[in-house]
Amino acid sequence: MSIAIDAARGLCYMHHGCSPPIAHRDVKSSNILLDPEFKAKIADFGLARTLLKAGDPESVSAVVGSFGYIAPEFGSSKKMNEKVDVYSFGVVLLELVTGRRANGGGGYENLAQWAWRQFHQDEDIHLTNLIDAGIRDAAHSREVQLVLKLGLICTGTNPSSRPSMKQVLQVLQR
Repeated sequence: MSIAIDAARGLCYMHHGCSPPIAHRDVKSSNILLDPEFKAKIADFGLARTLLKAGDPESVSAVVGSFGYIAPEFGSSKKMNEKVDVYSFGVVLLELVTGRRANGGGGYENLAQWAWRQFHQDEDIHLTNLIDAGIRDAAHSREVQLVLKLGLICTGTNPSSRPSMKQVLQVLQR
């Protein structure tokens, strides 16, 4: 949880604490580094871009990012705002709780597509079935399910329905 909170705090600062806001555009687990005290730091700003105004979609000339982490609207319309980072961070959260890789959904789907399909396939599905067996500890079940649900919400296909990084951080800090 502390790694997820630290990474969310960094993205929250980029989106809400900088003027103009900054979109990272390549949020993925390998771009979240740990210092000697295991504090998470966002790294690799090679694809980062300042935004004209938070929330407003901007056109870009090329789709950038890593397969499995790219928000669907970014790949199809070349429009982006800070919600592309929220989507990517949601994929990182799904990786943390499912133990699967972002591009390891199976077949032609990524992790977010796999998780949503599993979630919708059976309305009575228990969320614990999606969680990595190695962390299905009853003592932490509530927190792990919270992170799983947050990952699903962040990877919703409609960018405007995704939470802001400020909201994501608030949920993680509860």
